[in-house]
Amino acid sequence: MMNAEENEMIKQLLGRAASAAQQKHALTWLADYCEESYILNLPPSTAALAALDRFSKKTKADAQLKRRAATVVKQYKLR
Repeated sequence: MMNAEENEMIKQLLGRAASAAQQKHALTWLADYCEESYILNLPPSTAALAALDRFSKKTKADAQLKRRAATVVKQYKLR
């Protein structure tokens, strides 16, 4: 179930007008969100992981942020 803050961060991460700093902030928040879910032994948010996966494949995004997004997806996806 997606909460309003998660939804806002997904929009910020995938938004065309988002700056690199905004994308970095959203990416950090979503990574922390996945980590908290993992610590609490909850399933990861599929919406957050899908957004991170989509971002990692964007052509016009900072390469370092794309690698970080791909790492988070790989680390927290359901096996």
